[in-house]
Formats: sequence, structure tokens, C-alpha cells
Amino acid sequence: MFITLLHGENKAHIFNIHCQVQLLLDGIKKHCGYTEEGEIELADESGQVKNLLQNCHRCAAELLTERETYILLSAARGTRSSEIVFTPLLKDDNIINPKFLAKLANCQDPKTHSARVKSRRTHKKATVDITAAEGLQNPSSHGSRARTPIASPKQSRTF
Repeated sequence: MFITLLHGENKAHIFNIHCQVQLLLDGIKKHCGYTEEGEIELADESGQVKNLLQNCHRCAAELLTERETYILLSAARGTRSSEIVFTPLLKDDNIINPKFLAKLANCQDPKTHSARVKSRRTHKKATVDITAAEGLQNPSSHGSRARTPIASPKQSRTF
């Protein structure tokens, strides 16, 4: 599971997203040479911010789509404490266009910002249905006992 991260002047790095978000962000800072004190964030190519900073203790694979391309952003506190200003750290006019910047500015507006993140994984309980014929035990190695059926969850426990 990996993503491609675009930053700087046409630079790209590949990162493994099968880790905690905070570890991913620290690795990105280190490998991309981000030395400033502020935080970083990621956005997809359309300008949608991924809100990794709000989910530092979750698995990055739950928030990011594997094999996708993301843009590195700096995240700084605005004039209000609840306001975060995102600045793209990529110098590419084909990607950082007015449409991208407009969507990025829309994500910065606290009124339209949603902190909810949906997981891509579904949690289903595994069920196994063993029929009476499949549930027969093999004879014991200690003698020739008759086979005894094992009751499936759907069958009654009395024989």
C-alpha cells in the first residue's frame, strides 16, 4: 500500500500508508526536507484536504487511497485559533490551478469543514456453517470408536 506525494519543483516520493498517520507525516517531513516548525497536511489532486492532522492516531490506510497521488501542504494557524490556512508546497501550475486553490480555500472555511472521516473498510463478522455430514469427527487413534456428529449452530444440542 503506497501513495505518491508531489512537492517542491516537480519532485515525487512514494510512501507506505500501512502505518499510523503521525509516523507517515514525520516520514514525509524528513524525506521531503520540510524543516519549518509548522504542521503538514495532504490534499488530493482536486484540492480536497485529507484531514490527517485531526486523525493522527489512526491508520493512514483508512484515510488515504492506495496508489493515489497527493499534494503536500503546509498547515498554519490563521488569525482565529480554529482557522487553519493551507499552502501548497508544490510548484506546478498544471496541478496548482485556480480550481485547486478554490477548493483548498473552501476546505479552510470552518463552516463547511467536516471533521468526520469514513473508513473504507467494512467490518463483517465471519460465519461458518458446518452441516452435520461435514462435522463428523474421525475415529480416535485410541480405539475404534464410532463417529459422533458435531452439532452445527443451527442444530439443536440434544441428540
